[in-house]
Amino acid sequence: MSKKVLLVLVLGLVLVLAAGCGNNDANNQPNNDNDADDVSPAVAEFVGSDSCQGCHSGVYGEWEDSWHTVKALEGPYFGAENEANIYEWVRNDWDNLTTYMILDQADSNTLYVAAERTPVEEVAYVVGQVYKQRYTAYYDGGPREAFMATTEDGGISWTLNTDETVEFAGNKERAGYNFLFIETRPNETENPNKYGEHRSWQERCIACHTTGFDADAWDEAKEDFMAGEREDLKDIFVADLRVGCEACHGPGSVHNETRSAEDIINPANFTAYEDRMMTCEQCHDRNSRSMRSADANDARGFVVGQNLDDYRVQISPSWGAGSRNVSLDGKGRRGHQQNMDMRLSRSLGVGYHADQVCFDCHNPHGVGVNPDNLRLRDDVQSCTDCHDFDAAEAFDGSRGWEAGAFGAWGTEAGRGGTKQHLFNFNEDGLVYGLSPEQYTWVLKDDGDESEQDGWQAIWPWRLDELEAQGKTTFVGAEPWNQ
Repeated sequence: MSKKVLLVLVLGLVLVLAAGCGNNDANNQPNNDNDADDVSPAVAEFVGSDSCQGCHSGVYGEWEDSWHTVKALEGPYFGAENEANIYEWVRNDWDNLTTYMILDQADSNTLYVAAERTPVEEVAYVVGQVYKQRYTAYYDGGPREAFMATTEDGGISWTLNTDETVEFAGNKERAGYNFLFIETRPNETENPNKYGEHRSWQERCIACHTTGFDADAWDEAKEDFMAGEREDLKDIFVADLRVGCEACHGPGSVHNETRSAEDIINPANFTAYEDRMMTCEQCHDRNSRSMRSADANDARGFVVGQNLDDYRVQISPSWGAGSRNVSLDGKGRRGHQQNMDMRLSRSLGVGYHADQVCFDCHNPHGVGVNPDNLRLRDDVQSCTDCHDFDAAEAFDGSRGWEAGAFGAWGTEAGRGGTKQHLFNFNEDGLVYGLSPEQYTWVLKDDGDESEQDGWQAIWPWRLDELEAQGKTTFVGAEPWNQ
């Protein structure tokens, strides 16, 4: 189910039929002068990616095999054939794994977890396929016998006490497709840290795993359910269960009727960096919260062409101290953080790569189709064509650094593997963020400039915005000591 949304459509966009996100010139810059600021409003609806197949069969065929289509899949609850969407080793060992449903949070360090395992037949949605899987099953908000799970490291890992149970009174606020305690890897491993998200998939993170999630319809449904005017919360209010065409090109109903390039968005034709970057960072980001809901952690409601900052609050850096999310110099440490790395590169002015965005290098239609080429577009050079280094090492933000850990986050270690997207290196050739003299801060409202807690660490790309608001900012290591 989807509702009408106000979509800002870009004038004069050329629809690219088969070449991914568009034809760029040799400098990988967009080939026209259209910005998202030059717009004409129109009303459109999300209609799902299958509506694009008839005219764009080539691109559709490539996308259909991509990783963007497996961010969420139906489980056996919707048909026995969907059991194959669960890793085979998990299916074979289901009854021996920690397949208990998370019911609610008792406090920030304690969870209520259903004492009875969830049968595989009740798994409704499988979240993830490539690196890991999480599983959801429907919870009606009613009372359950429960185990208690606790954490001593801020939710990084959880311990389940199965020696005793308590009676959980139930909570209709938590009704929906709730996560199971288990988290698995494809190579026959169950994550020993377990998963601790107590909110439902719909209220927490659905918008980035699907296309066209209708946040208004969900909010209305939940309100009706809480008032006893709705039987359940089994609807997920999405136009496409996959991350599909309209996630990047905007709602397609008008274009589907007119077939006009002026009635669809092609992000490759954006010239403004912010508009280009927001296309991918609507999901390849890490947020502290949604602007739409205190429970959500996605950018629900955002449509390409709008201002992403109206829909989400990014996590903040932690200069000189580090956190679970970021190293002390600003490198990302967790998933979905490529955009912050790239923006940090841009603030450092790292030359050619400073103004590049994700789809300048990667093929968004064919992500994962050919994993041997680092998911690059076919028409762009590999890093090693210009640089004399091993790409796997160059994109490893943990290489050479002491690992950060709970209680000891103050290191320079970032994301490992090829996940770091910060194009900046120190004199030893290690991936690096900002040096202390480059740290950026804003004085909090009513903050004491002589006290450390009077200052908030901010990303450097927010300096101009905050200064325009009349805020006091500072660039350097310790503004409270100046």
